Amino acid sequence: MPARRLLIVFGGRSSEHEISLRSATEILKAIDRQRFTPILLGIRRDGSWWTGPAEGSLEAVLEHGEAVSDLRKLAPDLVFPVLHGPYGEDGTFQGLLEVLGLPYVGSGVLASALCMDKALLKHVLGSQSPTIPVVPWVEVDAHGLGTAAQRQEIVDAIVEGVGFPCFVKPANQGSSVGISRVDEEAGLWRALTLASRYDAKLVVEKGIDAREIELAVLGNGDAHTLVSAPGEIGLPAGEWYDYENKYLKDAATLQIPADLPEAAAERLQDLALRAFRVAGCKGLARIDFLVDRQTLQPYLNEINTMPGFTTISMYPKLVERAGVPYAELISQLCELALAHHAARSKLSVTR
Repeated sequence: MPARRLLIVFGGRSSEHEISLRSATEILKAIDRQRFTPILLGIRRDGSWWTGPAEGSLEAVLEHGEAVSDLRKLAPDLVFPVLHGPYGEDGTFQGLLEVLGLPYVGSGVLASALCMDKALLKHVLGSQSPTIPVVPWVEVDAHGLGTAAQRQEIVDAIVEGVGFPCFVKPANQGSSVGISRVDEEAGLWRALTLASRYDAKLVVEKGIDAREIELAVLGNGDAHTLVSAPGEIGLPAGEWYDYENKYLKDAATLQIPADLPEAAAERLQDLALRAFRVAGCKGLARIDFLVDRQTLQPYLNEINTMPGFTTISMYPKLVERAGVPYAELISQLCELALAHHAARSKLSVTR
């Protein structure tokens, strides 16, 4: 069988543009060229599309490539959208691929949109029986930050429903962009203002003394789906896993597997798979938990439908520890995408 044309899409309009380039660079190195022929589509920050040779750097494609107006002219057999954050991981790009009838790696429109919206995801998780636990939280409409009376009403709701410390987040962002830790009421306004630069919907979560635990899921949600052992993000005392600690500093350490009792690890794996299925995820996801240091009570923090694939990213490390090397992971993700597309193609969409 001739090698399939695999379109690697990278860059994008979101604040995670640089992370996308780093992820796509590693994926490009790992592609099995006997099974897949890579072709490139770079998205500049202004949203324009560019293509270029797969042998060059991704930055060169964005700076000196050939403009593209119709994705179909690249004639891909399947697509790997290595896009993080809004306009890529939130269902928008997936919707385009659905309209074009192209197989693609990762979750579909609904699951991508749901997992990007932290507030909606919490509502869905809380509706399950039994519920999938999340920390106490409140939702804030940034449009209500205008008058002093509105601001005081929001502050009162946060103090009553969450307390301090708390974390203020844009509902639709990734990589901890726009997130602040707030230890007292005086810091709330600045944190809410910062988060509102990125989204009109904000989430304020109770801060707990917790360990950052992450699990990788690989599969389409069936009985063959792989759930990794839990891994832990270690940070110096007083630090939290913000954008700088994720990508700029060298302070964070990864421990795989996390030092947890067997029963606690198994519960996390069960919750991760349940959340993956409830959200309707496909292909892959990194499921992030907060685990109370004293009680080991787990709280699902978020679901990342297109986690990082950089050299320091947790997802590929977790999967490799589970027995799937990086290069084979890329091949498996492509095969999962093709299998899911084939299964969906058999479904009737007409009467």
